[in-house]
Parts: sequence; C-alpha cells; structure tokens
Amino acid sequence: MIELMTAFNSIEGYENSNDDMMTAYLKKVPATWIIAAFIISFGAAYLAYECSSAESAATRAIYTLFAFFFSGIYLIYYFIVHVVLGYQCFDGKNISNIMKSKK
Repeated sequence: MIELMTAFNSIEGYENSNDDMMTAYLKKVPATWIIAAFIISFGAAYLAYECSSAESAATRAIYTLFAFFFSGIYLIYYFIVHVVLGYQCFDGKNISNIMKSKK
C-alpha cells in the first residue's frame, strides 16, 4: 500500500514539468493496480492477524496495521522467517495450517 502511494506521489511530483504527458498517464493508471494493492495488503494483514493470535490485542493490532501498510516488507519478512527458515508462528500456526483450518 505504501509502495503504491509513493509511486503515485512521485508521478504527481513530476507532473508540473510536463503537464500534458503526466496528466494523460495519471488518467490511464489502471484501477486494477489499486485493487491489487488492497488485495495484497489485506492478505498480508490477515497473515499477521492469524499468526499473532497468542499475542495481546494491542500487539496484534500493531502487527496487523504494519502488515497492511507495509505489505511488501511484511511478506518478505514472513517468507524468510516462516517459510525459508521454518519458524512457526507464535502459537504454532504457519501458512499451511492457517489455510487448512479455513477449509
């Protein structure tokens, strides 16, 4: 989510230099980018929420908000720590157990 906002802010910063080209580009930004960013952000927030179920409510909320706003960073962290290194979530949940329990 932050990555998408940063990209839009950078584009708008350069808009003053060449109004016609940048305005046309901003109008052509696909809505699917925004939808995809929200889907990825909600997915990362869901992983953080489910993985920190043994934590206190405040800590769980902070993890979830961090994962939503910095989804790219959180997903890289999750991949390295929980998938590559094989550490379980705080209460023994990992991505495969979370997905199996929802079916």
